[in-house]
Amino acid sequence: MMASYQRDNRGRLLQALLLLVVMLGFAACKDDSVDQKVKDDKKIQEYFVSHNIDTATVVKTNSGLYYQKLEEGTGSRIFPGDVVLVDYKGMLLNDTEFDSSYERGEPYQVTVGISSVIAGWHEGLQLMRVGEKARLFIPSHLGYGRNPQGVAIPANSPLVFEVHVVEMQD
Repeated sequence: MMASYQRDNRGRLLQALLLLVVMLGFAACKDDSVDQKVKDDKKIQEYFVSHNIDTATVVKTNSGLYYQKLEEGTGSRIFPGDVVLVDYKGMLLNDTEFDSSYERGEPYQVTVGISSVIAGWHEGLQLMRVGEKARLFIPSHLGYGRNPQGVAIPANSPLVFEVHVVEMQD
């Protein structure tokens, strides 16, 4: 009878130990993406202050993208599947320019929702009309995330794009 009691206690002790290990494992698996979103949002807000951007002129979407209309567009609204030509300038929050269609001398063609551009572009373009100029403030999870793009764009970088939708292709 004593051996049976000791086996039961060992079994309970092992179960409690296993439960403790599982709980510690879950505690160690915190969601870094939530922390990064908070950091990105804070950095973008600081950018607004340092660049005297009136936050009343900026709209934040549910995904965390910020959109600021610079010039009204008079053309068609943009939807997924539309092919648009855009001129743009991409910058880090420290104002370092890393890409520009203006410097190449020709607009960039994007099929909205399909082309291999960052998610922030697909979302931002759908807020625009042909002819419109806007500034997109893109948190890293809608940009390149943890994946650095050479030396130009470090991992977890919020981005700023000034975008002009030049025309829609048929």
